[in-house]
Amino acid sequence: MKHFIISFLWLLGAILTVSGADRYALTAERATRAYDSREWSSAAALYELMLDMRPDSSDIYARAIVANIQVPDTAATVDLMERAMSHGLGLADVLTEVRTQSFAIGRGDSYGDYLLQLRAAMPWMSRALDHELLEYYTFRNDGPMTVRYARIMLAGLPESAEYRAVLARGYLLSGDDRQAVATWQAMLQTDHDDYTALLNLGNYHAVMGDNTEAAEYLRRAQRLHPTPYVEATLRRLDMRR
Repeated sequence: MKHFIISFLWLLGAILTVSGADRYALTAERATRAYDSREWSSAAALYELMLDMRPDSSDIYARAIVANIQVPDTAATVDLMERAMSHGLGLADVLTEVRTQSFAIGRGDSYGDYLLQLRAAMPWMSRALDHELLEYYTFRNDGPMTVRYARIMLAGLPESAEYRAVLARGYLLSGDDRQAVATWQAMLQTDHDDYTALLNLGNYHAVMGDNTEAAEYLRRAQRLHPTPYVEATLRRLDMRR
C-alpha cells in the first residue's frame, strides 16, 4: 500500500507539471495503462483527475465506475453515477458503457450486482433500473430472474407486448412451457396479429408434434411478415400431415 501511495504521488506530481490539453492527454494515457493492467485503485484515482477536467464524459464515468467496482468501493460507484446525472448525462447512456466495459474485462456478473446496488441507493430511479435489470437477466438467460423483473415491469404497464414476450421467454428458460404458452395466448387476446406470439406458438407446437395447430399459427404469421424460414417450416409441416 505504501508503495502504491508513493508511486501515485509521484505520478500526480508529474501530471501537475503539465497544463491544459496536454495534462488531460497524459492523465488519459496513464489511466488507460492502469486500467488495462487491472491496477484498479490507480485507474480509479486517475479517472477522477480526468473527471475534474471534463466532468461530462460518459465513457470516463463508466471506466471510473468499473474500476471502483473492482476495488471495490460501493460508495464511489454510486457517487459517480449521481455526479454523471448531475452533469446532464443519462442513466441509460452511462450504464450502457458500464455494461460494455464490465463484459469486456470478463466481469459481467459485477454489472448485475452494480445495478442492484444502484437500485438500493437510488429508489427514485427504480423503474429505469428495473428495466436495465430485466435486460441484463434476459441477456444472461436467467429464467427465474427474467420472470421476476418482467412481472415487475408489467405491473406498471400490464398490456406491454414487449414485456409479455420477455416474460414468456423467461418461462421457457425456467422450463415452464405451460406458462409460456399461456402468456403468448394472452398476447393474442390483446392483439390477434401479434407476430411474436404467433411465431412462438407455431414453433412451440411444431416442436411438440402438434402439426395442425403449428401450421395454423405459422400461416397467420406468414401472412403478416413473409419469411423464407416460416415458408420452409410450413412445407415441412404439410409433408408430415
